[in-house]
Amino acid sequence: MKKIVLIGTALLSLSAAAQTEEYPWTVGLYGVKSEYNGDLGNNFFDVTQKFNAMGALSISRYLNKHFDASLYVAYGRYGSEDLNAQSSTLAQEFKSNMLYADLTAKYKILREEYAWRPFIYAGVGFRQLTKAGGGDNLCKDGNDIVPTVGLGCDVALSEHWGLRYTCGYGYGTSDDLDSRECGDFNDQQLLHSLGVTYSFAFKPSDKDKDGVIDKLDKCENTPEGVKVDENGCPVDSDKDGVADYLDKCPNTPEGVQVDENGCPIDSDKDGVADYLDQCADTPEGVQVDEKGCPVDSDGDGVADYLDKCPGTPAEAKGFVDANGCEIDTDGDGIADYKDACPKEAGVAENNGCPKMKEEELRTFKQAVHGIQFETGKATIKKASNPILDKIVEIMNNHPNIKLEIAGHTDNVGKPEKNQKLSEDRANAVKEYMVKKGIDAGRMTAQGFGQDKPVADNKTKAGKAENRRVEFNIVYQKLVTKE
Repeated sequence: MKKIVLIGTALLSLSAAAQTEEYPWTVGLYGVKSEYNGDLGNNFFDVTQKFNAMGALSISRYLNKHFDASLYVAYGRYGSEDLNAQSSTLAQEFKSNMLYADLTAKYKILREEYAWRPFIYAGVGFRQLTKAGGGDNLCKDGNDIVPTVGLGCDVALSEHWGLRYTCGYGYGTSDDLDSRECGDFNDQQLLHSLGVTYSFAFKPSDKDKDGVIDKLDKCENTPEGVKVDENGCPVDSDKDGVADYLDKCPNTPEGVQVDENGCPIDSDKDGVADYLDQCADTPEGVQVDEKGCPVDSDGDGVADYLDKCPGTPAEAKGFVDANGCEIDTDGDGIADYKDACPKEAGVAENNGCPKMKEEELRTFKQAVHGIQFETGKATIKKASNPILDKIVEIMNNHPNIKLEIAGHTDNVGKPEKNQKLSEDRANAVKEYMVKKGIDAGRMTAQGFGQDKPVADNKTKAGKAENRRVEFNIVYQKLVTKE
């Protein structure tokens, strides 16, 4: 018993097409057995009576998932022997050719998702009877209206083909077509029809009216007016998974993660999509640039929303603290980016470096006239070596300083010759110090000839004052940006 129930359930649940919204028209061809019930007797379901055969055609139209409308037309033999006769010798026979047609509404008990679909129907029919054959025939030519009800079952065999059985009961409005009018029964009929059906559509169904027939439509129920592709699915031009008609951000680059509106995700809500955002997790409300990074107006490496010292000069970049303020490591009031000696407290006039010792300053003053040359030449006399060596020592002790070496002459001789001589003497001093290990990059040498006298060239003493080599101390920055 359990197996029978399982088999029945499986058969009912088989999915097959037949008359559906997609294929709303069905035609049928049937073999029919007609049965009579009236004043001559009742041969409904009586297999001992003669088999009165008919042929029939039907055409039906799908209305909705519950109802169909059908036109049924049949033609053939209808009648009965006189079952009430006292003996066979007295029996007469009612034999007719019946043309019958009805218009009915069918209610589907199980709908198109099942292969087996029982139904009931009701409607109104019309029949016309004509006498069939000769002999003692009780048939009277005539016609009448026949209210009808019935039941049946459709069995889907394929997408289009099916089997149909119906059993239709009709109650004639006339009682004398069998030549008997006894007042008890009008002439009734029962038509058993078994045949094949074929379902089709004059125009293939397109329920969502997107231009792609339902059979090929992979996206049913697309909203009307939405542009679709060849599969009936809404077009998604930028391939982001959100159809164009819902996409508020068209032309999103392929592969970019988007939200339900088709817009690139912006996790930190800074207005720059994640795929463009080079500074993820920016705090909400912080102003950002086109890369999604917090704005740093003064370019010091500290974003404005964290910067407690806005307006820092560009050259201070790398020399600010976490708050965006200029670092002053040695606390001398001179920011590191300006301080030639950032780790030693100094003074502004020395670019943040400590003041030189008086003894060292005197050495440079002594060197102005303490460096002697051969007359008219750039050859340094050996007597000048001690003072030059002291300058070398000072340079080694103060790696932050640079020297500008300036050569000067008196006005004896031609100016062009004096210019050349002053340049050569300045370079001679530089070369001496390079040989002693001082980096050439820490020194510059320049000659000014007789153009910058410090005394009167009319006197011997004045001319001696003007023949000199001056040293200008420049403090250089040696630290690098941290």
